[in-house]
Amino acid sequence: MTERTKLFRQITLARSNLLAMTILTVVNIAAYFFNSNFSFPFSAYFPYISLAFGDIFSRELMDASIFYWGAAFAIISLTLYFISYFLSKRRQGWLLFAAILYFLDLLFMAFIYFPDYDFSALIDFFFHFWVLYYLVIGVSAAKKLKGLSSDFASDPIANSENPLQP
Repeated sequence: MTERTKLFRQITLARSNLLAMTILTVVNIAAYFFNSNFSFPFSAYFPYISLAFGDIFSRELMDASIFYWGAAFAIISLTLYFISYFLSKRRQGWLLFAAILYFLDLLFMAFIYFPDYDFSALIDFFFHFWVLYYLVIGVSAAKKLKGLSSDFASDPIANSENPLQP
């Protein structure tokens, strides 16, 4: 396996983790509305909790606009994750954006969990670090690949298409 193929695979793995996390976040939000008793820890925390807080506070304060604000924050953050996934195929700088956004999600989760720290928080933190690890690996691979591209242009033998694209 060449260095370029390895780097492309790391970027692909980071992107697939980003997509899985985003889809499972949407599933968690849907499960919340169906009053299910499950949630996937392999998901973003901020979109889910902003929608849940918006729902709870809108019922308590009898103001529907609070729910709409929570839904707007959830939709915006999920949209940013989806955009990062789709645009990172051609521009790997979007992986860096997704990693920063997910790191902020981790900090938000730590802030919320800090007063009532329990065992379930460890599982959530583990999966957050998992996704963040692969995003950082993908960002690092994209940076290395960019460094190789200057060497790649001068090497006539290695001058071929992306090995992971058909």
